[in-house]
Amino acid sequence: MGLLLAGAPAWAGDILVSLDGKQAKGAVHLALVFADRPAWQEPPLRLVQGEESLLRLRNLPPGRFAIQLFQDSNGNGRLDLSPRGIPLEPVGFSGNPALLNGKPRPLDCLFVHGAADSRLTIRLQAPRAKP
Repeated sequence: MGLLLAGAPAWAGDILVSLDGKQAKGAVHLALVFADRPAWQEPPLRLVQGEESLLRLRNLPPGRFAIQLFQDSNGNGRLDLSPRGIPLEPVGFSGNPALLNGKPRPLDCLFVHGAADSRLTIRLQAPRAKP
């Protein structure tokens, strides 16, 4: 038994993200970044795409991370924005910060991932309806 563990990688558990408010149509795009960065990095550490309401990031070492995601309602593969930069498709961030002041910084969305699986629920916020 000890020999099997000696060769195992020193990875931590998975990060499981449950989505609240997912619309019926459109894939969800999730980007994981280090939360200690001043801005959302490109490219992110990990990208995940799926149609389900549960997304899984596998084999991540412990660290301080942030997640941003959007649901691609029209299937064009990118987040559509208004001319003023306001999302036209559902968006969400780890920690579910208020979006009244625009896009939050990674530090505002910080969560700590340890040696076991981490479970997060992220609320997708739909664009405001036009009056």
